[in-house]
Amino acid sequence: MKKICLTLTVALLSSSVATTALASLPGYNSSYWYKTRTMHVKKSVTAYQINPQNWKTHAKKRLNIGTKIKVYNSANLSWTLKSSKLKNTSGYVWVVKGHYNTKWLKK
Repeated sequence: MKKICLTLTVALLSSSVATTALASLPGYNSSYWYKTRTMHVKKSVTAYQINPQNWKTHAKKRLNIGTKIKVYNSANLSWTLKSSKLKNTSGYVWVVKGHYNTKWLKK
């Protein structure tokens, strides 16, 4: 009986460790995103090159699955991106609009 109880306890502890290791990324409002992080796109999204003063779109580009990006969450621009796939233009920044979660990102 003690052997079964011990086996059951070890199984429960190992399953809780496994679920902790598979934890998702920090939430959208987490301070984790205040620093630029290198990530990969998990779901295809559209990036917009905008003028931050008036939010008018200058260009847009589809980011496919697996694209390597540098991303941070700024207070007024939401998800702000940098990537070799996104051409920089003076006075404009690349953002992802309408994704208020981290389900489209992976490490």
